[in-house]
Formats: sequence, C-alpha cells, structure tokens
Amino acid sequence: MDHPFISICIPTYKRALLLKKLLDSILVQDFRNYEVLINDNSPDDSVQDLIRSYTDKLKVSYEKNQPAVSATENCNSVIRRAKAPWVKVMHDDDWFEGANALQQFVLAAETSGKDFIFCASNQVYLETNKKKKEELSGERKKMLDDSVFSLFYLNVIGHPSVVMHKKDMNIEYDNDFHWVLDIDFYIRYLNAHPAYHYIPDTLVNIGKGPDQESSKYYKNPRVEIPEYFRLLAKYDPELHLKNKYVFHLVWNMCRRYRIRQLDQIHTMGYDGRMPENLPDIMDCQMHIPGFILKQRPWSELLMKRCFNKLTQGLNR
Repeated sequence: MDHPFISICIPTYKRALLLKKLLDSILVQDFRNYEVLINDNSPDDSVQDLIRSYTDKLKVSYEKNQPAVSATENCNSVIRRAKAPWVKVMHDDDWFEGANALQQFVLAAETSGKDFIFCASNQVYLETNKKKKEELSGERKKMLDDSVFSLFYLNVIGHPSVVMHKKDMNIEYDNDFHWVLDIDFYIRYLNAHPAYHYIPDTLVNIGKGPDQESSKYYKNPRVEIPEYFRLLAKYDPELHLKNKYVFHLVWNMCRRYRIRQLDQIHTMGYDGRMPENLPDIMDCQMHIPGFILKQRPWSELLMKRCFNKLTQGLNR
C-alpha cells in the first residue's frame, strides 16, 4: 500500500503459532488502510514459512535479522521501516480483540488531536486462557495526569501493544534497557508530545506466558535494581525528591529487596550515580520491623512520612 494510515510493526522471535493468531486478527479488521511490517529474530524459518502461507491473504513486508539483534533493537528496526504517519507496535504474542479495533484507533487519531493513543486490554494467560482486564481506572488516570513520572511507580499505560502513536524517529526504545524500556519510551514520548487519548474499550489482548522475555526480568533484582536506578539517573538523580511517585518507587525497591547498604546495589550491577539521600531512606527502613514494612498500608504511610521529612524545606 503506497499511502497507509497505520504501520502495524511486529517484532517477532520463534513464536509462529502465536504470530498466526495476531495475523488472523489483522485479517478480519474492518479498517484496511494499513501496512504490516515484520522483523524476524528467529534462528529458524518457522516465521518465514508461516508468512508464506498468508501470501494470498495478507501483504506483509518481511525482513529477517542476520545476525539476530536484541529484542529492543528488533522493535526499533521494524519501526524504522514504517511508511505511515501512525505506528502501531504489536508484539507477536498479542492480538486484536475484535474486527473494529483498528477502526477505533483511527477514529481517535482523527478526532482527538493527540499524538499518543492507548486502550484498555485483556491480559490473557496463555496456559489457562484466563483473562484479566487492564484499564485506566480513576486513580490510575489521576496519577498519569498528575505526572508522567508516575510511570516509575506504576506503568498505568501498559504493554506497548496497547499503544498507537504518531511516528517520531527521534524517539526510539533505549537499547540499554530490557525491563523498563517501555516506561522510558512513554516518558520521553509524552514529554515531547504532551497529552494522550485513552480508549476505554478493550481493543487488544496481551498474551502472558512463562516463555516471554519479560518473565525473565520480573522481580529479578539483578535486572530491576540496575535498570530502575539507571533510569532515574538518566532523567535526574534527585527526581525522587521532587516527585512522590518516583520516591515511592525508590522506597519500594529498598523495601522489596531489603537494600540496607549501597554495596548491595553495586553487587546487583549498578555502578552509576546514586539517588540523593538514598542512605537516609535505607536508615528509615532499618528502624521499622520487617513485618510492618510488608503490610502495604503501613509501608505507604511510613513512606509518606519519610518523603515529607527529606523534602521538608526544599523549594522543589
């Protein structure tokens, strides 16, 4: 298609059966002015063989990475090939919920005046087919509207597959990150393109399974600790003293992994600049019994007290 409205960009790796579900969900879309781009990191030909079976059904622009690249770069490389003004990343284990999903994204693009659009989704556990709806509830919306840096504490936007955005080749996913790369991208994009449009309808299904890349990183201190501290240093090492959500993230990291000394952070792989007053946060938690810290209401109350104490008198 010479002038597509949407580039559906699919980075894939050796999951042909799941990719088939995504391609089938694209085939039934009511809106047809799109292009489908696939960059393949697979060591075998399973994805390429699948795409050949769609020759008469769906036009796909396919490229195989030789040699293979990182998962982050695989996503960047397929986005760089986009011809349309709007980019819709879809990971190979996600799929559209209904035939009007793309049409609803298009309607939002044409009427909202916003460059960043995202929707509600179903988290689908692939082993059991159990579904859980993820949406921008009242409190989550308040957080995002209050500060884009609230994403440090909780990614209320969600998986990249729920997002469609105007093409901006000056903003790519950062290859230095694996776990927080979507948070970092959202923050930079929304800083450059203020405001967003949210579609409350469930338009995308997010496949959840043990073989996913993200499963290797979830609650892994050797990933989460260096990546979050590196993310904080990337923006402002004092950001947690200026933003309550970022402070909450630092507090939770120290609480969850019982960080009591700076050497523990170095041991986990981070050797950059430390957040200001980090030893004071550790010291505060050292004087609180562990069974109290584990209780969320108490932890949040004590976190607020610590935040107020450390920021008292600061002109932030």
